[in-house]
Amino acid sequence: MKVLLVQPPFEDDIARVLGVRGFPIGLVYLAAKLEKEGFSVDILDCPAEGVEMEDLRGRIRGYDAVGITATTPVAPSAYKVAKLAKDEGAFVFLGGPHPTFMDREALRESPADVVIRGEGESTTVEVLEAVDRWEESDLSNIPGITYREGSKIVRNPDRQEPEDLDSLPLPAYDKVDLDQYSADSVRFVPVITSRGCPFRCLFCASSRIFGPKWRGKSPDRVVEEISYLVEELGVERLEFVDDVFTAHKRRVREICEKMREEGIDVPWDCGARADTLTPELARTIREHGCRTVYVGAESASNETLKRINKGITVQDVIACRKVAKRHGLRILLSFILGFPWEDREDVFRTIKFARRLEPDYVQFTVCTPYPGTPLYDLAKERGLIEVHDWSKYTTVDPVMRTEHLSTRELGRLLQRAYLSFYLNPRYLLNALREGKLFLFKRIVKSGIRAVLSYLSR
Repeated sequence: MKVLLVQPPFEDDIARVLGVRGFPIGLVYLAAKLEKEGFSVDILDCPAEGVEMEDLRGRIRGYDAVGITATTPVAPSAYKVAKLAKDEGAFVFLGGPHPTFMDREALRESPADVVIRGEGESTTVEVLEAVDRWEESDLSNIPGITYREGSKIVRNPDRQEPEDLDSLPLPAYDKVDLDQYSADSVRFVPVITSRGCPFRCLFCASSRIFGPKWRGKSPDRVVEEISYLVEELGVERLEFVDDVFTAHKRRVREICEKMREEGIDVPWDCGARADTLTPELARTIREHGCRTVYVGAESASNETLKRINKGITVQDVIACRKVAKRHGLRILLSFILGFPWEDREDVFRTIKFARRLEPDYVQFTVCTPYPGTPLYDLAKERGLIEVHDWSKYTTVDPVMRTEHLSTRELGRLLQRAYLSFYLNPRYLLNALREGKLFLFKRIVKSGIRAVLSYLSR
């Protein structure tokens, strides 16, 4: 069976201006699993390859099955791709965060045959094996899917997440052109070393997609994957994109030590919770190649941090910033503006807090109620959602008002936040002097649209 995995076309003005594309990390995992089970697999990343909707039919033709991934803003495009694929006679399945939580919508709004919910490797294999045998009735026994049965939509029970991530094959990074995802001509790819998040932040659906139980690859397996990327594929920089990479300090140290033992010497970045970056850990990761840590600070209010169930305090963020600076690590702090209860004063307090901390980079986003998050349920209950076009759910286009601020006001505050931070002459001079331009273009991409929009008024 020939299978095509598709990242749908998506108009991203920011990516087009900066020449930076998101990496289809989920598709390379799925492709590897399918190939291991005997399927012939290709990946088509439409944004990276510049494939528009009108050009897609010819690229889909000839495949027996087409799988389409979708985050929330990509969902409308994914539904159109599903129709094209169905018109070409392919078996069509949808996966990714949005179809996982909006599975019934996905089947109502598109002609797709099946929605794969949650972690999709084993589920997709079972579905395609059943289809390949022309035994679609067997779909009733496959957990983790929603599918059509005549005029009805049937939702099977959830699938248990795999415990042993080492049993998964190495992601099929060779299925995509890595140069398409370079930053400043540097081959730069994400690496996932674990799944599952025990934290249940109001605005995040990760613990529902991957489960609340943390599951990690062994340090040996992680380094095997890194070695393959660096030695076989010529990757020059890595980014660990786990939800909680630094939460298990001993494991991080083991990974660092094994990288050194294997002679792997490439710079890398990682996410870190503010309450996990101890001086010892900061020193260890810096000595073993880490250059930048990404930290979700979210707010300047301890009350808000408590209400969003973040599990950290403002004092943790301040301490984390100091530790990073003391040990030579650059730090990106991300903040969310416009939680349902926030007013103008709350937002200004967060913007001023970000400037006062003087991180190397900052990312501001507007609070966005993604399906699957507690925030989505809260916003619907309170009637705060004003925009229902999924393509606008980008975190830079306000779609939800607060109890005190309109979406228009939130848009202006987002613009002001970016302008006040990145157009500060002191920041610009430091960025040039300290050579921060590598990540500058990548990290602030969500702010470029806000700045350009503001200046064009």
